[in-house]
Amino acid sequence: MNGMRIIIPTKGRTNRQLTLASIAGQLTKKTTLVCPEREVAALKDIRTDIEVVAQPNDDWGIAKKRGWILEEWLRRGYDKIVMLDDDLRFATRKTNSDWHLKEIQGNELVPHFDKLEAKLGPEFPHVGFGQRQGNNQLETVGWKSPGKMCYVLAFYLPIVVKYVEFNRVRTREDMDISLQLLRQGYPNAIFTETVCDQRKFDAPGGTSDERTMESSNEDARVLASLHPGLVSVVQRDYKASVPRDEVIVQWEKALEEGRQKLKSVPST
Repeated sequence: MNGMRIIIPTKGRTNRQLTLASIAGQLTKKTTLVCPEREVAALKDIRTDIEVVAQPNDDWGIAKKRGWILEEWLRRGYDKIVMLDDDLRFATRKTNSDWHLKEIQGNELVPHFDKLEAKLGPEFPHVGFGQRQGNNQLETVGWKSPGKMCYVLAFYLPIVVKYVEFNRVRTREDMDISLQLLRQGYPNAIFTETVCDQRKFDAPGGTSDERTMESSNEDARVLASLHPGLVSVVQRDYKASVPRDEVIVQWEKALEEGRQKLKSVPST
């Protein structure tokens, strides 16, 4: 099998590839941008050393696109990929005992992605980096399991493609994938020493043209209906962003449900 491939799904950001700029260096040799056909030429002009692949249908939303990427890169001979949002920056703890973060980019990120690749496999088929928000509240950092994955989604394809049903919700599809795996007994792992965040919620490009507040709120309710007893919907009135419905997910309960299912399966 090939080594872990970095895939950046992107749309409408042909002039500013922020994640690509953040990881510039050795990691770009194993990076692929996946975009609508109409954007391929412009993205190839940005960086001639980056693979750019057109998605089969320009009108696909992010959920359909992620599902195709997972299936397609397994078909191409990869067992591990990591999908990155296209507008990310990265940081890491200064020390294990100091919650302050320092920005990291380029080749500084190589050992951090190596940690993801080493952790990823049949035991932990979905792993990622932590979120920047709230990281200063963590007393200890390292691998956390289970937990919320977002922005950086690494998958062990033989398990994910076999056991996950894709495209069930337009957005928050990352949560749906994680919950499906947890509920089948497959734990995830989040490396909280290294974090990432988006430059700005709902900035132009990306999923902004397929996500309104109404559709986002509806997707929150759809996610809750797909995972009853594990997902609840609450309204958040953010000072620095737009008010919207958010979801509260019981990750540990989801994994325990999966573990109990595995125990009930007769051994052969």
